[in-house]
Amino acid sequence: MEKKKVKGKLTFSELWMLGVGQVIGAGVITTIGPAIGFTGYSVWLAYLAAIVLGLIINLPIIIFSSITKFSGGDYSVITNLGGEKAGGMFIISFFLQMLTMSLYATALGIYVKSLIPSVSPILVAVIGVAAFYGINLLGTKNMAKIQKILSWILIACLFGFVAFGLAKGNPAPALNFKGEQFTTGGLTGFIGAMMILVYSCQGYKLNVNYGGMAQNPTRDLPKSMLAVIPVLIVLYCGCALADVSVLPLSEVVGQPLTVVAQVIFSKPLFFLFIIGGPIMALLTSMNSTYGMAVGPYMTATRDGWLPEIFGKTNKNGAPVLILTIQLVVGLIPVLLGFSVSTIVSNIMVITSVFQLLLFYAVFQAPKKMPKKLAESTMHVSPLGLRIIVIIATIAQLFILIYSLRSLSLGLAIFNIVAIIVCFAYAIWRHKSGKTHVNTEGMFDMN
Repeated sequence: MEKKKVKGKLTFSELWMLGVGQVIGAGVITTIGPAIGFTGYSVWLAYLAAIVLGLIINLPIIIFSSITKFSGGDYSVITNLGGEKAGGMFIISFFLQMLTMSLYATALGIYVKSLIPSVSPILVAVIGVAAFYGINLLGTKNMAKIQKILSWILIACLFGFVAFGLAKGNPAPALNFKGEQFTTGGLTGFIGAMMILVYSCQGYKLNVNYGGMAQNPTRDLPKSMLAVIPVLIVLYCGCALADVSVLPLSEVVGQPLTVVAQVIFSKPLFFLFIIGGPIMALLTSMNSTYGMAVGPYMTATRDGWLPEIFGKTNKNGAPVLILTIQLVVGLIPVLLGFSVSTIVSNIMVITSVFQLLLFYAVFQAPKKMPKKLAESTMHVSPLGLRIIVIIATIAQLFILIYSLRSLSLGLAIFNIVAIIVCFAYAIWRHKSGKTHVNTEGMFDMN
């Protein structure tokens, strides 16, 4: 039985592909054009800076994933090191993170409509969300196998865009650091571009939510997340560089990659690129978004933050109610007709709050887990870890402030109220005595 259990768990390559699929979504296709409007030819450099910023923000949890095994992802870390109430605040608010599903679904509808003008984008979005709901009902291992295939198709298509674009274009202006249009908006514009692009550079950290499903979590989780970085550098920076190398800058400002793709590809290849590139990027993100919430919510249900029915699974081990809630939350913004930019701005605010709770928890690790920290596979001194957490916190606060400024007053208030309501419920649930948090079972503190 033990052999069978290990055999069914996720390997490094599967975790790596889950990370790639989670992070490469609609962003790489749709955000480069607006970023060009901020900074000009240096957009590829802004993407590199965004990747580095994303790594800085993710580094505390990457390091912590090498210290000990934990099955509930960020929830386990926050609960053990930050306190039970903090863990409850996080896991209840985490329902808001499921809005990312609506982002991918909305963008999917837009791209499919570009290929088939007569189709309803809302209908496509609903079918997409429902299809991956069905796939995840088959269980995490089956979901991961499908993810692996989809991710390799995605990588191949984006590599093709980079190769064809650089071969047919002239990258010289984009590599001329002293050129007039290299940084059209100066330092302010460069930072603005970086802030637009950074959202598409952080998603791989959600791999920590597969801790209880990994064969060797303390080794494979940090390795799988770090292994995503080179892929992002080549694909993201390469796509940005190719995008400004083919057409005049004025023709790509504010435009998706598909504008250049129409120029560099023949009609059949362009059709294949749309399917294997932007559409595949959205499909892999939708697939892994379902899976990444399973571990945290199963653990939280056992701890009493949610009614026991949330932990009920089907014959494939898939938690039906948890996946169904993701389905519903993902569909609401789609059916209400929310735009991609509105959804992104909301998600960035919510994600920032989650990250700040996580940083507070990881900051306690040197004091509460000194022995485990010293023996971790990614050894960092106590002082070094705390410095990394402080730097990541400053970066995340910067993103939070920028995101709030980009929202309308009404949406900003809605975000704040939604988070307060979630926090209030968590505090009430804890005080009512309905929680029975088993921190000893989450991970080994010694």
